[in-house]
Amino acid sequence: MKYFPGIMGVVKWALLLLLLQGCAVIVFPSLYPRKSGLQEIEVESSEGWFVSDKILLVDISGFISSSESRGLLGSSTNLVDDMKEILRMAEKDANIRALILRINTPGGEVTASDIIYEELMDFKKKTGKAVVAEMMGMATSGGYYIAMAADRIYAHPTSLTGNIGVVSIFPRLQELSARVGIDVRVVKSGDKKDIGSMWREFTTEERNILQSLIDDYYNQFLERIGENRKNLERDKIKELADGRVYTARQALEAGLIDGIAYLPEAIKKAQIEAGVSDASVIMYKRSHQYRENIYSMLGGANPEASKNTQIGLINVDAQGLSLERGPQFLYLWLP
Repeated sequence: MKYFPGIMGVVKWALLLLLLQGCAVIVFPSLYPRKSGLQEIEVESSEGWFVSDKILLVDISGFISSSESRGLLGSSTNLVDDMKEILRMAEKDANIRALILRINTPGGEVTASDIIYEELMDFKKKTGKAVVAEMMGMATSGGYYIAMAADRIYAHPTSLTGNIGVVSIFPRLQELSARVGIDVRVVKSGDKKDIGSMWREFTTEERNILQSLIDDYYNQFLERIGENRKNLERDKIKELADGRVYTARQALEAGLIDGIAYLPEAIKKAQIEAGVSDASVIMYKRSHQYRENIYSMLGGANPEASKNTQIGLINVDAQGLSLERGPQFLYLWLP
């Protein structure tokens, strides 16, 4: 007779796996794909002959992170790494007159979102090239934060944006661990060393400390909007930044974006912003990627890695099994 463990048995093994995470890591170097260099590909030709001006499409999609997506079977590059490489390559090409950020993301890590924003601002300062954001299906939270670096922000007619704010998840397993007979003992140097622990409740002081961190990150988000959306007063920004999401029409009425446009229209607007009447449209790709038109997945992070946007304790996806190793502060729409 085969033995099928009950739900408590499954829970015990899951908790044991959580407790043991980080104790051992087995790495098989041959299983990790090597990252190939970027190559330029033209996806839309200019209308005239011998036109050297170019518009570069840059993809910002999936969960925004500065960490590799790593599992038992491999890893991939991350969006921050890719963006730095893309911008460095674009800096060297004098024929690139403008960048279009094609944004389709619910957001992600606070720090990763801020790094990409700063890299884009630095790129504009050094090159003088125009940057236009085109929000696709979703450009919420960290996606909107990054869009603040653009000279103009447009949204696809069916896009969702907004969700301005910060979230951090702190699971509590105290009762569950007691029910299945698992006890956790902690030796620490100070009473707040394990602040946010999943094995006990917050104290009032700890909750206030964690809320102060959230408030600081939230205020930074508001400052970014204030710096780049000159049409919005601070009180109006705070009113809009209660975490709700907006359709493209609602975002335009609120002053969060500059217009509603399909991607081909946004490309034309980028040409106007750059002061050119005609240009070819290019993307960067890696050797194993196929790119045929302006709606192809662009040269950002590995699309397989970006499918995994769940924030939880244990994560199973096509990459393998992975474990979240601590709390994260996120500019992320996390319903």
